[in-house]
Amino acid sequence: MRKAKLLIAVAALALLGSGGVAQAGRAYIGTFTQWGGAHGEGIYLVDIDDATGAASNPRVVGRVKSPAWIAFSPDHRFLYANGEIQDYGGDRAGSVSAFAVDAASGSLKPLNTVSSGAAGPAYIEIDRTGKFALVANYSGGSFAVVRINPDGSLGEIADQVKPEGPLNPAEASDTQPGQFAGSDHSGSHGHMIGMDPSGKYVIGDDAGRDQIFVWTLDAGGKLHQVSVTKSLPGSAPRHFAFSPDGRTLYQLQEQDSRLQAYDFKDGVLTARGASIFTLPDGYQGSNTTSELLINKSGTRLYAANRTQDSIATIAAGKTVTRIANTHTGGDNPRSLALHPSGRFLYSLNQTAHNVVTFRIGPKGVPVPTGAVMALGSPAVMVFLPK
Repeated sequence: MRKAKLLIAVAALALLGSGGVAQAGRAYIGTFTQWGGAHGEGIYLVDIDDATGAASNPRVVGRVKSPAWIAFSPDHRFLYANGEIQDYGGDRAGSVSAFAVDAASGSLKPLNTVSSGAAGPAYIEIDRTGKFALVANYSGGSFAVVRINPDGSLGEIADQVKPEGPLNPAEASDTQPGQFAGSDHSGSHGHMIGMDPSGKYVIGDDAGRDQIFVWTLDAGGKLHQVSVTKSLPGSAPRHFAFSPDGRTLYQLQEQDSRLQAYDFKDGVLTARGASIFTLPDGYQGSNTTSELLINKSGTRLYAANRTQDSIATIAAGKTVTRIANTHTGGDNPRSLALHPSGRFLYSLNQTAHNVVTFRIGPKGVPVPTGAVMALGSPAVMVFLPK
């Protein structure tokens, strides 16, 4: 009995991190290292407390320029980061970097870095086969498919789509009074690219020409257009999220701070009802949205508002209804992240240089826990599996 108690005590002590807090999880955070006011140093590894959700102990594990978005391979053996820069290799292009993940320590081993095909990549996702990196180039106005080699390193660009067509105004007709934050509509701007839940389709948001593309991806890495949906001119579709069954796509629009639900069938989007405002009723003034998340049950959406600095909680389903706005605890939430348990949400406040932890409370509304971690120019957060 004494031996059993001793073993239990030893095990409990092994779970304790600094300050007597049980460290049960870890996450990577990508940061901005360039542009005015950037204070990040690359990719950080942080500890996540399982009981409180608090993030702590940030340490740099990947030295790369402005990893504004990061994504795991399907088996979590590799991590990929886009470098949101405009001068890779002496060309007007951004970069994509590959790292091998040490599951025990969380350290990252650099494999290689290649061109993203165009300037300023803002988003990266890995396809379901783990053979291709899907990249949205914001400044360069394209969507690229980069091959992934069997050893996890990156190969050549397999395909690149560069949309063309008429230009739209910098502001949408339904934007709120006092909005002076016009989106860049001087050309195409790839802001997000990702797959639907079935893995059959690839969707791309062009925030510069206000259009949403749907493609299929063949075994050779070529994108084949299935449909293109025009959003309201000037609205700037930025990020989307799918319902778990894949039948609904929720589209967050950057410039007019609105969310539009679409029915999704056979690669075609059909608008369902009117769009809804992500800001509090009666809000006047500037704002642009950034991130959109959906919980595992598909019942709640979370949209980040920048300048107004809030997280909009939205009830999802046949209709969408904004039910609350919660202050982010800092300026300019570049993105949001949901803890794998679904119990916590994080706001990565880019110009406040902090990561704020929220507990998901009654009705699915985030409630501040009081846990704040200082970190220079945070951009994106992904969790290591336990």
